Amino acid sequence: MDSASQSAKEAFEAALGVLKAALAHVANGDVGPIKAFYSHRDDATSFYGWGGYEKGWDEVSQRWDWAAERFKGGTVSHRNITTVLGADLAYTTDIETFSVKMSGMEQPTQWSNRVTHVFRFEDGGWRLLHRHANRLEDQYEPSKRLGAG
Repeated sequence: MDSASQSAKEAFEAALGVLKAALAHVANGDVGPIKAFYSHRDDATSFYGWGGYEKGWDEVSQRWDWAAERFKGGTVSHRNITTVLGADLAYTTDIETFSVKMSGMEQPTQWSNRVTHVFRFEDGGWRLLHRHANRLEDQYEPSKRLGAG
């Protein structure tokens, strides 16, 4: 690996550290770091685990604010499945496990998401461009959920 490739890899690994630290803040109701790391451009998107989707920084930002009101303290862990790094785009797939207190719940709860993060190199650094997270479930027969018959 040449030195330019090594530098790019190190810069991306640092960005992954920023993402993980920002998500630790999210678990505690602080969305400032994740909002700072996210792309603020019109093509930023999110598909979060509680339905809906957002396109454009204004919508993505509002959704993070919505999430901040729900998380009341806890932790998040990450298990990387794959990482692909290109010159200007990269993505990771992970299993992410939250163990947190949530608004409207008396006891802490835990769940795992399967998550895809898409990153873009913009303005001299890596930014989160898209997050897709939905609850990790066991594989199931589609017809049982889709009402076959």
